[in-house]
Amino acid sequence: MTFSITPHIGAGAFRFGISRPAIRAQVVETPQQFLQGGEDTDYYPSLGLFVYYNDAETCEALEFFRPARVLLGEISLLSLSKKKALALFAADPALEQDKAGYTCYQQGVGAYYEVSQRAESVIAFSPGYYDKSKEKLRELETLDVTEMSVDEIMAFLEKANPSKRS
Repeated sequence: MTFSITPHIGAGAFRFGISRPAIRAQVVETPQQFLQGGEDTDYYPSLGLFVYYNDAETCEALEFFRPARVLLGEISLLSLSKKKALALFAADPALEQDKAGYTCYQQGVGAYYEVSQRAESVIAFSPGYYDKSKEKLRELETLDVTEMSVDEIMAFLEKANPSKRS
């Protein structure tokens, strides 16, 4: 299936801010539901799609992998080399890159390249999607665990990554 990304809006018929039931109503396949990295996720293997939801149960990011075809304009992001992707998104002053991939905040996309020369997955995300991660990182950087009991550390970790029940 081909998904055309509209930056900060969504991809194809999947829009950020749409409820889980509305997303599921658009897909014939029943998703596998689980927590991935602490995020509530629906997984559609035949589409090559993960749908991430926030606490309000609305879509906040879409991650694609093969067999999906993912376009930004006319550019196929899953087949794009990391070098070409970085050149394409170089105008973004907030562009982040590391060994494993990149995040382009201006276009609301990122990609993971750990093993392959081509993107292994591409993420399209809503504005503010990564803000909560940065906030948690800042909180962890200022945390002095030497002054905390084991119970306090466990409570902090639970607060930072609460389990969700379906």
